[in-house]
Amino acid sequence: MVLSVLSGETPVSDAIRQAKISRGTYYQMETRALEAMLVALNPLACSCETGAPDLSAAAARIGQLEAQVKTLEQDKRRTQRLLLLARKSFWATLKSSRGRPPKNASPGSIPSGRRRSRTWKAKATSQSGASIPTRVGESAP
Repeated sequence: MVLSVLSGETPVSDAIRQAKISRGTYYQMETRALEAMLVALNPLACSCETGAPDLSAAAARIGQLEAQVKTLEQDKRRTQRLLLLARKSFWATLKSSRGRPPKNASPGSIPSGRRRSRTWKAKATSQSGASIPTRVGESAP
């Protein structure tokens, strides 16, 4: 009866006439029904008649969630540190490896011993049979 009135299906006067109750009794029933619905929908509500929230359960849940946040933050920091160390060790092995560096490696990642020096160019030109300038009157070696 109360739900049909609340949904708008039946007017209050028809519901009173069908149930054979007074208007005051109907409104008392409606108030009790609404309070019971709110208590049923409130996860923090206790089982008492007042429907006052049970804050001890809420405080316990908040404590659990705070502890979970703390452990997740620790896990995140540990994972970030492991990622940093993995990246460092990867670049260290790349620098110490022999052979041609990969095409996508940054210029700073090529080990200094593998770079061509300027003396290499001087050696290459002297061995290639290029002419060596001499002073006037000197013979070529």
